[in-house]
Amino acid sequence: MEELSPQGALLALCVSRLPGRTLPRHAWAAEVLIEQLWAHTAEQSDGDGWLDVLMPLVRSRGVDARRVRSEVWALAQEGVLVPVGVGAAARYEVAVELDCPPICGALTPEQDRVIDLAVDQLTARLLAFSKTASAC
Repeated sequence: MEELSPQGALLALCVSRLPGRTLPRHAWAAEVLIEQLWAHTAEQSDGDGWLDVLMPLVRSRGVDARRVRSEVWALAQEGVLVPVGVGAAARYEVAVELDCPPICGALTPEQDRVIDLAVDQLTARLLAFSKTASAC
Protein backbone atom coordinates (compact mmCIF):
# COMPACT_ATOMS: atom_id res chain seq x y z
CA MET A 1 0.00 0.00 0.00
CA GLU A 2 1.30 3.44 -0.90
CA GLU A 3 1.61 6.13 1.72
CA LEU A 4 -1.63 8.02 2.20
CA SER A 5 -1.92 11.73 1.55
CA PRO A 6 -2.24 13.79 4.74
CA GLN A 7 -5.87 14.53 3.81
CA GLY A 8 -6.63 10.87 3.17
CA ALA A 9 -4.91 9.82 6.38
CA LEU A 10 -6.94 12.29 8.40
CA LEU A 11 -10.16 11.09 6.76
CA ALA A 12 -9.23 7.45 7.38
CA LEU A 13 -8.48 8.22 11.02
CA CYS A 14 -11.89 9.86 11.40
CA VAL A 15 -13.66 6.94 9.73
CA SER A 16 -11.85 4.50 12.02
CA ARG A 17 -13.47 6.30 14.97
CA LEU A 18 -17.01 6.16 13.61
CA PRO A 19 -19.37 3.54 15.05
CA GLY A 20 -18.60 0.22 13.40
CA ARG A 21 -15.57 1.81 11.71
CA THR A 22 -17.80 2.52 8.71
CA LEU A 23 -18.59 5.59 6.63
CA PRO A 24 -21.99 5.64 4.91
CA ARG A 25 -21.71 6.30 1.19
CA HIS A 26 -24.10 9.23 1.38
CA ALA A 27 -22.52 11.92 -0.76
CA TRP A 28 -22.38 14.31 2.18
CA ALA A 29 -21.02 12.04 4.93
CA ALA A 30 -17.29 12.62 4.36
CA GLU A 31 -17.96 16.29 3.65
CA VAL A 32 -19.50 16.69 7.11
CA LEU A 33 -16.32 15.31 8.66
CA ILE A 34 -14.16 17.81 6.79
CA GLU A 35 -16.58 20.66 7.51
CA GLN A 36 -16.46 19.91 11.23
CA LEU A 37 -12.68 19.45 11.31
CA TRP A 38 -12.29 22.78 9.50
CA ALA A 39 -14.71 24.60 11.78
CA HIS A 40 -13.10 23.39 14.99
CA THR A 41 -9.52 23.79 13.70
CA ALA A 42 -10.12 27.30 12.37
CA GLU A 43 -11.28 28.38 15.85
CA GLN A 44 -7.76 27.85 17.14
CA SER A 45 -5.22 30.57 16.53
CA ASP A 46 -2.48 28.24 15.27
CA GLY A 47 -4.72 25.49 13.88
CA ASP A 48 -2.30 22.88 15.26
CA GLY A 49 -0.82 22.49 11.77
CA TRP A 50 -4.03 21.06 10.36
CA LEU A 51 -5.02 24.17 8.43
CA ASP A 52 -2.41 23.31 5.79
CA VAL A 53 -3.74 19.75 5.61
CA LEU A 54 -7.39 20.79 5.39
CA MET A 55 -6.90 23.78 3.06
CA PRO A 56 -6.94 21.69 -0.19
CA LEU A 57 -10.33 20.26 0.84
CA VAL A 58 -11.95 23.63 1.53
CA ARG A 59 -12.87 26.37 -0.90
CA SER A 60 -13.88 29.95 -0.24
CA ARG A 61 -17.55 28.96 -0.02
CA GLY A 62 -17.20 25.73 1.92
CA VAL A 63 -16.03 22.18 1.53
CA ASP A 64 -14.79 21.15 -1.92
CA ALA A 65 -17.07 18.14 -2.39
CA ARG A 66 -15.21 16.82 -5.44
CA ARG A 67 -11.87 16.87 -3.66
CA VAL A 68 -13.29 15.16 -0.57
CA ARG A 69 -14.92 12.46 -2.70
CA SER A 70 -11.68 11.95 -4.62
CA GLU A 71 -9.85 11.41 -1.30
CA VAL A 72 -12.46 8.84 -0.25
CA TRP A 73 -12.14 7.17 -3.66
CA ALA A 74 -8.33 7.13 -3.32
CA LEU A 75 -8.69 5.48 0.10
CA ALA A 76 -10.91 2.84 -1.50
CA GLN A 77 -8.42 2.32 -4.34
CA GLU A 78 -5.61 1.85 -1.79
CA GLY A 79 -7.67 -0.73 0.09
CA VAL A 80 -7.94 1.36 3.25
CA LEU A 81 -11.71 1.62 2.80
CA VAL A 82 -13.73 -1.23 1.33
CA PRO A 83 -17.18 -0.65 -0.21
CA VAL A 84 -19.80 -2.86 1.44
CA GLY A 85 -23.54 -3.22 0.94
CA VAL A 86 -25.94 -1.78 -1.61
CA GLY A 87 -28.64 0.85 -1.65
CA ALA A 88 -29.39 2.52 1.65
CA ALA A 89 -26.97 0.13 3.42
CA ALA A 90 -24.01 1.08 1.18
CA ARG A 91 -20.99 2.12 3.20
CA TYR A 92 -17.21 2.03 3.38
CA GLU A 93 -15.52 -0.03 6.07
CA VAL A 94 -11.99 0.51 7.33
CA ALA A 95 -10.21 -2.57 6.02
CA VAL A 96 -6.75 -2.27 7.48
CA GLU A 97 -4.98 -1.06 10.55
CA LEU A 98 -4.02 2.49 9.75
CA ASP A 99 -0.39 3.18 8.98
CA CYS A 100 -0.76 6.93 9.08
CA PRO A 101 1.80 9.51 8.14
CA PRO A 102 2.95 11.91 10.88
CA ILE A 103 -0.41 13.73 10.87
CA CYS A 104 -1.92 10.79 12.73
CA GLY A 105 1.08 9.63 14.70
CA ALA A 106 1.27 12.08 17.56
CA LEU A 107 -2.07 13.75 18.06
CA THR A 108 -2.20 16.51 20.62
CA PRO A 109 -5.08 16.34 23.10
CA GLU A 110 -6.70 19.24 21.24
CA GLN A 111 -6.44 17.48 17.87
CA ASP A 112 -7.86 14.33 19.41
CA ARG A 113 -10.77 16.37 20.77
CA VAL A 114 -11.39 17.96 17.35
CA ILE A 115 -11.54 14.53 15.69
CA ASP A 116 -13.95 13.31 18.36
CA LEU A 117 -16.16 16.39 17.85
CA ALA A 118 -16.23 15.88 14.07
CA VAL A 119 -17.07 12.19 14.47
CA ASP A 120 -19.78 12.99 17.03
CA GLN A 121 -21.35 15.59 14.70
CA LEU A 122 -21.45 13.16 11.77
CA THR A 123 -22.84 10.40 14.00
CA ALA A 124 -25.60 12.74 15.22
CA ARG A 125 -26.49 13.78 11.66
CA LEU A 126 -26.58 10.19 10.49
CA LEU A 127 -28.83 9.24 13.39
CA ALA A 128 -31.19 12.12 12.59
CA PHE A 129 -31.14 11.14 8.92
CA SER A 130 -32.00 7.51 9.72
CA LYS A 131 -34.87 8.54 11.99
CA THR A 132 -36.23 10.89 9.32
CA ALA A 133 -35.91 8.22 6.64
CA SER A 134 -37.64 5.58 8.76
CA ALA A 135 -40.50 7.97 9.60
CA CYS A 136 -41.37 8.37 5.91
